[in-house]
Amino acid sequence: MSETDADDATALANMSLLAMSRIMAVAGHDLKQPLHVAMLSMARAVEEGVPAAAAYRLRVALDAMMRLNSELSDIARLSQMDGALQPNHLVVRVADILSRVDRDWRFYAEACGIDLQVCSSDLLVETDPDMLHTIIRNLIGNALKYSGPGGHVRVNCRLQHDRLHIDVEDDGCGISASRFESIFNAFNRGDQADRTEGLGLGLTIVRQTADLLHHQVTVRSLENKGSIFSIELPRHLPDTGELDRTETI
Repeated sequence: MSETDADDATALANMSLLAMSRIMAVAGHDLKQPLHVAMLSMARAVEEGVPAAAAYRLRVALDAMMRLNSELSDIARLSQMDGALQPNHLVVRVADILSRVDRDWRFYAEACGIDLQVCSSDLLVETDPDMLHTIIRNLIGNALKYSGPGGHVRVNCRLQHDRLHIDVEDDGCGISASRFESIFNAFNRGDQADRTEGLGLGLTIVRQTADLLHHQVTVRSLENKGSIFSIELPRHLPDTGELDRTETI
């Protein structure tokens, strides 16, 4: 295949993925209203009082619906990533974002028997808070998916000079080095596709959102040992002081 043919094939594949994401976004938009009604009904049933066992099952279902609602919103945003979507950079307290993602996944992790630990940090960073939340939420969701019952997922912060690294670490099945790039492709669910749920869009959303923010995403992994996905972003330094150290926060 010539270089021109390869470029044409890549362009066609990208166009197909974009068209598919737009179709899914439209379908997702149509699903969000009945989903929202179902969520409200379940929440009301729990609040009004039902037997403990039923309340627990309703809470599990409600939690799943809330995640689905977030994922549909992510897909809708993914369909706009051809120039229409622009980040809104603000000075953000990292702890606020991490507490949000902890709430997103806490109940699910406990229900699945996975030990989820999310650190806290009072550092300030420069980013779009909603987009950063989307990135970390999808990274944690991916880690939980591949950890399984009895697994462990850790979210830690590392400060290196004027850059903050947020690491999402799991002790799941791991990834072969040859697949480090392909895992970010849409609808790629990897070697464990038959054992996991989902469409394989989570890491695509992570990469494309990070690219919009100009935040670097990296992965380190060993097969059968686990993976560490890292997002690097600029620390906000109001006093313009220089940092010359690496530390875990």
